[in-house]
Amino acid sequence: MRKIAVINDIHCNYYLLKRIFNFLANEHITDYIICGDSITDGVDNNIVLDELRKLNPIIIKGNREDEVINYNGRDWENNPQFAMMKYTYDTLTEENKNYIKSMPMNKIITIEDIKICISHGSPYYIRELVKSDDYSLFDKLIEDFNSDIYLFAHTHKAFYTKYKNKLFINVGALLPSCNKPSVTFGIIEIKNKEIWYSQINLKYNFSELKNYYLNSLMYKISPEWSNIIIYNYKTGIDYYNDFANYMKKQNDLTWKDGFKKYMQEKGLDIY
Repeated sequence: MRKIAVINDIHCNYYLLKRIFNFLANEHITDYIICGDSITDGVDNNIVLDELRKLNPIIIKGNREDEVINYNGRDWENNPQFAMMKYTYDTLTEENKNYIKSMPMNKIITIEDIKICISHGSPYYIRELVKSDDYSLFDKLIEDFNSDIYLFAHTHKAFYTKYKNKLFINVGALLPSCNKPSVTFGIIEIKNKEIWYSQINLKYNFSELKNYYLNSLMYKISPEWSNIIIYNYKTGIDYYNDFANYMKKQNDLTWKDGFKKYMQEKGLDIY
């Protein structure tokens, strides 16, 4: 029997990653699959990658790895919106940059005669927002990447869909965005060509998690993103993307003024 832990969208949260490892310590995990976006949105990028590498996981790039490793060295300069992306690029060790470069964009593996297609968005587009009922996409995937299990990430929204005797799974993320403060990952068990799936909801102490960000170098580099992420964890509301889209429309405001206006409009206190 093989027991596979699947972890998506870590987003550099070593605090939560350690708790997942503690949970899995007695689960007799034989394999790890990491579906991308392990880095950025924090300062523990090297620690996260170093710890993942010890597991010898099956790991692919997400859009964050792809953006960081292909950064042109100009566009994020003096732009506070991309402060954490630039910090990641500037501080990654050469070993970890090479590790990211070695990651494929998607991959098909076989475990116990079960084929598993792994992608961040989809095999067609790394940022594709795959939903639980994307049946036309599922049909195309079956035709082009015939497998037994299809794993997705990127949306931060967990789902499990059985369709045409195939399994389509997103285990969720370490950064909640589904309107409830829930951090999720998954465990797949395979034995004699039978498959069992469990979604794990990881409990966390919000006060500790808040202090993890407030007491980190990230808060000094980008108090704005630190606040936004803290409220994601407090409420489960996707303030992260909401704020990013809001700022795209604020051409007459500085980054800091736009952030203050956004927080005021949402009725959120600034930490």
